[in-house]
Amino acid sequence: MGNPTMNASTRRGALLAILLLGALCPPAWGQDNPLVQRGVAAEATAADAVQARERAFAAARRTAWQRLAAATGSTHNPSDSQLEAMTRAIIVESERTSGTRYVGRLTVQFASGTAGVSGGSAIAGAPPRAPSAPAPISEGPPPAGPLVASVEADAAYSSLPEWLELRRRLLASSQVSAVDVHAISMDAARLRLSLRAQPPEVQAALMESGFWVDGAGPSWRIGLAGTR
Repeated sequence: MGNPTMNASTRRGALLAILLLGALCPPAWGQDNPLVQRGVAAEATAADAVQARERAFAAARRTAWQRLAAATGSTHNPSDSQLEAMTRAIIVESERTSGTRYVGRLTVQFASGTAGVSGGSAIAGAPPRAPSAPAPISEGPPPAGPLVASVEADAAYSSLPEWLELRRRLLASSQVSAVDVHAISMDAARLRLSLRAQPPEVQAALMESGFWVDGAGPSWRIGLAGTR
């Protein structure tokens, strides 16, 4: 018989992956939609784990684009920065990391309009057209005041309820106007936070309202207080 604890953990991980994928990829888009490329291999080695992950994600975007191009007949060859702009979300299906290496399997979701695809089916052989200006998945009410700055933030959590609570509190903060999700996995998410004040001021306010925040300048690590 298998280990019941391990089996339960595996089931919880699979359920979390399904919930995260459902939250970020519109359910009306079927498995055959070329804008959503699942099971994309991502592998890279670099000086540290962060660089390795970034290189692996860049390679996965390129692979996903090649699949999309093959499905739509597009001959466009975008640069890495253009591909990053075209990508609406990256969802981690599985990953393994070491100090210098990243190996994973990802779902890459492109923005509507990429390669002339706007819905749930490919437009085979259609000539490519310029993609509409894509945006990451954004949440939050319209800003009540002027936007002052933005920061990249790696959010850490241990469960789906903890992630939902972290996101809820960020959106409820008067210092944060929007939360853009760029990538998400079982225990971490890459965010861009649009701020209504300078980062040090916002960082202090968040720490007073139940978060821990590490980092200075344009890059943070963030989580709920007491969860380290």
